[in-house]
Amino acid sequence: MSRDSYVEQLDRLTGTLAAMSRHAAGSIRGASTALFDLDRDAGERVVRDDALLNGLRDRVNAGVPLLLVRHQPVASDLRLVMCAMRIAADLERMGDLAVHIAKVALMRHPVTVIPAEARDAVWALADPAARIADKTSVVLSTRDPLEAIQLGLDDDEVDAAQARLLGMLVSGWRHGIESAIDLALIGRYYERYADHAVNVARQVVYLVTGDVRL
Repeated sequence: MSRDSYVEQLDRLTGTLAAMSRHAAGSIRGASTALFDLDRDAGERVVRDDALLNGLRDRVNAGVPLLLVRHQPVASDLRLVMCAMRIAADLERMGDLAVHIAKVALMRHPVTVIPAEARDAVWALADPAARIADKTSVVLSTRDPLEAIQLGLDDDEVDAAQARLLGMLVSGWRHGIESAIDLALIGRYYERYADHAVNVARQVVYLVTGDVRL
């Protein structure tokens, strides 16, 4: 195949990853809208559209072996191809975690999952998770290793917020075991979402520098 065809396939691969990242970011925002605003339509849309993210992941997984066999990429191109499947897996998992949050909101609808005194604690997870998702999209586009490293610091904010939420749930929680379980799960889903975003950033650092440290 021609060099132009090879470059086009690499561009298609990076474009698919960028589309996945945007979708994962939209999913976490939609899940948070369902959770905080009792927006059933937003939650159902997150669940329904997860199939789109799965399809994009499958497209990446199908395209990578073809690139390896037909073109034998080297250097940074090889790193891109090898990282693509890992990045796609993390982005797909981010979508799954957003679906989990949306499903908790839908399961309790029209009753709120979040008692008034816990809203700030849960928002302290939801807001940075969405910001991290947006930064992940930027990092995938710019391949800026400094921006990628910054994501690790943002993830610390999510970890601290999860710890505060868990502390609230085990110290005089007045809303019952079922409510505590819902919020503990939601906290875990946001925390894992951010972790997968950091994994994506780590792959970008490797792609650019050959260094996997973050």
